[in-house]
Amino acid sequence: MKFNFKNTFSGRNFFILGIIFIFLTLLSIYIFSGLMTQVTEKSNTAIEQRGFLKKQEVMAQELSRLLQTQNELKGVVEMSNTKNLSDNLKVLSAIHSNDSLVKNNWFQINNQKIEFSSSESKNLETSIKDFVFKKGNLSEFNSIVEDGQNFFWRIYYKYAAKNGSVIRYGYDIDLKSLQTYFSTIDQKAPNYAFVFNKKGTIIYHPEIKLLKKNIFKITNISAGDTTFKDIDSFSRKIALSEYLGLDIVRYTKRLNIKGTNWYLCVNFPKKVSSEDVDAVKKYASLIYFITTAILIVFFYLFTIFTRRTFQEKEVLAQEKNKLLLENEKINKEKALIQLQQLKEQINPHFLFNSLNSLYMLIENNTGVARKFTLNLSKIYRYLINPPINNIVTVQEELLFIEKYIFLQQTRFSAEFVFSIHIDDESILAKKVPYLAFQIAVENAIKHNIASEETPLKIRIDIKEDVAIITNNLNEKQNFEKESRFGHKYLESIYKYYSKNDFEVFKKDGDFTCILPLIG
Repeated sequence: MKFNFKNTFSGRNFFILGIIFIFLTLLSIYIFSGLMTQVTEKSNTAIEQRGFLKKQEVMAQELSRLLQTQNELKGVVEMSNTKNLSDNLKVLSAIHSNDSLVKNNWFQINNQKIEFSSSESKNLETSIKDFVFKKGNLSEFNSIVEDGQNFFWRIYYKYAAKNGSVIRYGYDIDLKSLQTYFSTIDQKAPNYAFVFNKKGTIIYHPEIKLLKKNIFKITNISAGDTTFKDIDSFSRKIALSEYLGLDIVRYTKRLNIKGTNWYLCVNFPKKVSSEDVDAVKKYASLIYFITTAILIVFFYLFTIFTRRTFQEKEVLAQEKNKLLLENEKINKEKALIQLQQLKEQINPHFLFNSLNSLYMLIENNTGVARKFTLNLSKIYRYLINPPINNIVTVQEELLFIEKYIFLQQTRFSAEFVFSIHIDDESILAKKVPYLAFQIAVENAIKHNIASEETPLKIRIDIKEDVAIITNNLNEKQNFEKESRFGHKYLESIYKYYSKNDFEVFKKDGDFTCILPLIG
């Protein structure tokens, strides 16, 4: 009875936990969907605003370019005299007529005959002459004119030269060509834009039929929507599109174009934004349910295979440790073999040279001979008693190399210059491979020519993490190929201690050996 009670109690707890889990799942989906909706709506709004500002920048830049003629006209007039003014204006007019958007181009000097650089319609020439007659006293003017099925944006400037000449200059922008141009430079934009002035007259619209119409009458935009606190302010409204016939999100802002009082409306389909939010809700819920199902299956399989996986990992770890131990053993044995080969090379060669030097010192300088003998004995004591792990402290290696250097400088007093620099005394407790300094120094002596005129300079720098041994290069010619026992021995020691930054190289006339410190 007691066993059955426990099983029943455990089953009831499991059922309660399942109900709680389902409730928390539904609550999480509800909260998560709401949050995702808010995030998506904010994201869509941010994307719309970025698209709106980009469209505003493109429109302002391109429309400003079409209005730059006033500055060009001023420059041409100021640089011209009475004789060449007409020719210079013809050149300026010809340059403008090359623009595919310019369809009619003309100028007049002092009420003389109007000069046309380009005109595709006799009616427009008559219209321009009539325009000059009626509006010629204005300093600047722009408006929309109509010629049959075509609409033009007429831009006109009057400029008085210093010599009293009055120049009138004008040109027409083909609004159909302008529409095509804007659609070409902004093909992928998921929006459309139009421009209107303070009175509501549409100056530019992708629907040509709406040009010259009053925007306040055909849309929900009112005159109050053109009042902003500053130049960066804009308004946002939901409205029915006069162009697409569906709900849109409409952004309105004043265009930052000098000399104009124009406004820009950029319109985004609202349906796209709503569809994005609904899709996010749908897919978020679907992903959550699929993830929950996958987790349940995953944990079920996990409980089945956990023990087997653990056992396999344990076997692999044991085999890996065994291989590591065998590899370390091989590296250590390899280093010992190379060390023995190195010592077999060092001992007879070095001893023969040292005994010759000692023989000469005994007759010439008994005191130095005693010191030479004492250092020689300490060097060989160091050589015949290698450490167990093939590494010694930096201090031990420095004491050894100082004795070795003394013997070399005794033999060649003016031919070798040695220096040792230590950044911090605490570094001396760190370790380096046994005979590391001696290998580098002997390598420098063996492979380079040293003389009183060009001495061999060897410098040992003890840094925080490395010992750097540098010597100038004056290499011997036709020298027998080096065995590289020393470097191979050092590489083996560093590999055994997992140090990979040992390196030797030649650069800028120097040979450098970098010995990483261990420990």
